[in-house]
Amino acid sequence: MRRAARVTGAALALLLAASVGLAQEREYRVGGTVVDTSQQPIAGAAVEIRERTSRRAFRVKSDASGVYKMVGLPHGIYEVTITAAGYQTRTDEWALSEPQDTMKKVDFNPYVMLSDREVAAKERSALLLGLFNEAKELVRKGETGAALPLLEKLLAEQPDDANAHFLVALCRLQDGQPAAAVDSLRRVIELNPGFAPAHTHLGIGYEKLGDTASALAAYDAAIALDGGSVVALYNAGVLHFNAREPGRALPYFEKILVVAPDDDRALEMAGYCELQNAAWAKALAYLERARPLITDPSRGATIDEILKDLRPRVQPAPGGGGGA
Repeated sequence: MRRAARVTGAALALLLAASVGLAQEREYRVGGTVVDTSQQPIAGAAVEIRERTSRRAFRVKSDASGVYKMVGLPHGIYEVTITAAGYQTRTDEWALSEPQDTMKKVDFNPYVMLSDREVAAKERSALLLGLFNEAKELVRKGETGAALPLLEKLLAEQPDDANAHFLVALCRLQDGQPAAAVDSLRRVIELNPGFAPAHTHLGIGYEKLGDTASALAAYDAAIALDGGSVVALYNAGVLHFNAREPGRALPYFEKILVVAPDDDRALEMAGYCELQNAAWAKALAYLERARPLITDPSRGATIDEILKDLRPRVQPAPGGGGGA
């Protein structure tokens, strides 16, 4: 009787051990969704699941809502591949090996599929950006002959690229083709009216063509968009000065000095405006501020001559008269 009891106990122990093992190997119920980059469902996406060790494979497709489900997936490490016509393949790995007493449900995060069209667009954008950056560097170096073919290639792909048109305009200005530059800059402004540098360079183009009125209008447009546009302010002031309009020229130079108090060119031109206005003391103040900042010998010599004549007018000898 004792022997029979021992046999029964051993058999019971084996049964209990087997029961525990089975509890730890319960299967999985897995699922998730397949969507595009706009979070719209992708129907018919193939989800292939292959166990790494045994290479046993399972396959399911997403329904009209992009949902896929699989019931009864055994424990294992799985290599997952998601494919859909017109989309880039996605891969993943599932580690399904946790002990469990009942079938475990696992919902995976949505798989976002990038379309072939989106990939092609990204690659094209990267290529065009590379062309643009290369052309920009060439323009910076003054190598317009090498830059223009790249920009023409870029514009053949993207005819409304305002930045490319702007670089073309810079090339044309450097190459002495102001009329062509003006055409390109007009196109830039059509595409991006608020781009102040385009208005500034349009003014430069008009100046080269001898159209002072249009140049001033372009400079004033640039200043309206960017009040600190030093080039536009200076060029507009010089145009008025050369037209013998010192009263209209001076405010442009004064605006430069608000943002750049040590701008030697603005100080010099403000001094010349005050000379034409016969405001000797103001002219002297501007030119004396400018003189230490000027390193060009020719400009320095001119100002020295003016100061030599101007100082006695403003600072007469003791006992003499004078005025500003």
